[in-house]
Order: sequence, then C-alpha cells, then structure tokens
Amino acid sequence: MKLKTFVARDPQEALAQVKRELGPEAVILSTQTRPHHSSGSRRPATRQVEVTAAVDQRMAPEALSEFQDWSLDQADSGSSPAQLREELQELKALVKQWLWEHGPPAWLAPYKDLNRLFQALLRAGVHEQIMSRWLENIRVCLKNGKGESRNNFKELALQQLMQEVVVVDPWKTIAKRRRRWTFLGATGVGKTTTVAKLAIQAAYVKKIQVGLISLDSVRPGAQDHLAAYARIGELPLFTAHTRNELAETLEKIDELDLILIDTPGRNPCDPALPLELFQLLGDFPGLEHHLVVSATATEGNLVDAIQGFHLEPLASCIVTKLDEVRDIVGVFNQLCSRRLPFSFLTTGQRIPEDVELASRRRLAGLLLKPRYSQRIPR
Repeated sequence: MKLKTFVARDPQEALAQVKRELGPEAVILSTQTRPHHSSGSRRPATRQVEVTAAVDQRMAPEALSEFQDWSLDQADSGSSPAQLREELQELKALVKQWLWEHGPPAWLAPYKDLNRLFQALLRAGVHEQIMSRWLENIRVCLKNGKGESRNNFKELALQQLMQEVVVVDPWKTIAKRRRRWTFLGATGVGKTTTVAKLAIQAAYVKKIQVGLISLDSVRPGAQDHLAAYARIGELPLFTAHTRNELAETLEKIDELDLILIDTPGRNPCDPALPLELFQLLGDFPGLEHHLVVSATATEGNLVDAIQGFHLEPLASCIVTKLDEVRDIVGVFNQLCSRRLPFSFLTTGQRIPEDVELASRRRLAGLLLKPRYSQRIPR
C-alpha cells in the first residue's frame, strides 16, 4: 500500500494531483484544511487543502501509466459517460467534504438551531448559490433587528429559505376565465394519471365543468387508460392528433370551464422535440403548459426535462411520485434556481385523493424531514 499526502489551493487541484501521481485506483483517506503563511509576508494566512490518499502497489504499473488527467478535449475524444460521471462524483464528494469541514459562517455561531439547519441543508445537497442567497437574507434580517428572539428567528430562517420557491394555485385562475391546460413531460412520469386525478377533483370537488383531450397516440393503450377514467367520472373525452384537430376540438367544447390536454411522453434529450412541440402547441392561443416531472428522477434528468419541454408560457411544474423517494433536493434546487412555479404534487395512485396543492410548508417538510426535526412554517 502506497500512502501519500498532497497539499493544494483547492479540492479540484488536490484531486488532480492524486490522480496524476497515484492513478485512478487511489482512495481518498482524509481531507482537511489548514492555514498557509507565505514566507516573509505579513498578509493574512490563506487556506490550503491537505488530502491523504492511498493506492495498492500490487496494481500493474502499466495500468497506472495509462491514466491521464481528465480534460474537456479528452472528453470530446472518446471518454465514456460512465467515466465522466465517476470523475464528477469524486470531485463533488471532495468539494462537499471540504465545505463541510469549513462549517457554517462564524456569525451564525450564537444561533445553534440555525447552525443545525445550515448543516442539514449542506448534507442534503442544496446548491451553493441558494445557500448564499439564504445566508445573505438572514444577515439582512439580523441587521434589521428581526432576529432578536432566537426562537422567532429560527422560524424566520425557514421562511426565508422557502421564499426561494414560487408557489401558485391554478384553481384560483379558473374563476376569472376558462382555462385550457396541457401536460408535458417525459415517458413514465405519470402525466395521464395526474390528468385523471385533476379532472375528477375539478368535477366533483371544485364543481367545475371539465373535459379531456388526449393527444397521446404514441404510447400503446394511453388513450384507453384515460378513457377508463373518463367513463368512471362521466367526463367528456376527445382525441386529436394534429394542431388543426386540436383547434377544432377546443372550439367544439369551448363552453367548458376547464379542459385538460394529455400529451405524449417523449425523450427530453431528443433534438427534434423542441420543434415538434412548437409545431403542435407553440403560440397556440389560450393554452397554459404544465410540466410534469417525477421526484424519482436525478437532478440531471430534471434539468433535461425542464430544458427539453420548455414551452412558453410554462405555467407551472407538477411533481409526481413523492411517495417513492426519500430525498427531493434535486426538485428543490431546480425549482429555486429556475424560479419555476410549483403547483401540484402527487403521492400515490389513488384518484383523486393522491394529488394536492403545493405549499412551501409541505416542500420544506419533504426537504428536511430525512435529516432535521423541526417545525416547518406555513
């Protein structure tokens, strides 16, 4: 076993040194930061990263010699996606450990509960930009005297965090004028079931005249699936395949208060998707587009879905399958970073019970419950 310690300015540089000298099989044993004083300088000490790594010397030397530092050019010239993901995960783990050892800012020291919240969010993986804005808002509150009561300030801090998320109530808009909602998303995220839940809830709870249109002629049985729910709820269901057929159908049932339009599931990474969506629904008067995403998706897949199905005007995001996950930090990060309105969430297969309006209180509970016991603000 070969053991060596590396010192660098930041985690990225340290990881590069480890890989260059010990190879891809090296294991990170410890990471710590330490002050660094320049020789003969009166400047304040800077901080360096010290990484201890080890590698099994029994590994064939030729295996080590084949390793090269990762670069963008090499990625373009044949590095596999699996290799790139592995490199990224290692780097993220090292950076996370480095940030964790730095701990919360010193000015948070008097607020123990706030320190616990900071650590919980850091462990959860909340984006650094979101954390920075949140901390700055807290500093402003402290400066303005809103944190005089520490118990009250604990609540205020959670409220400040949840203000990062835009929450909307689409039901309230129906009272003002008739609405036509489309549901966009990747295959398997639960669009058809979500449409059925909202349709039954609209008809029997909200007492709204509602109709259904299916544009999904791609997935076998998709229209039959929606037709079964329509029969149970005694709701009108129509099918359309083209933009012209959709326009004709909408004109035919224009007197209904709410029309829900189910669209085919597609691969968000398909380069042809943006043009096809625009040709079918783009600039269509009166339509409001709702993006349906699954809480089980990785954050990278969520980014792909948001980019691939972005069709103006994007009215809101609906998050499904919350009952199947323990961690929703990816959803939280994307809702905050993109200021994407959050409208509904679903938690099971029951119709219409397992759909509810989004709220900041609910989202905070889902984000922090696995790691932090705390009363969540409304």
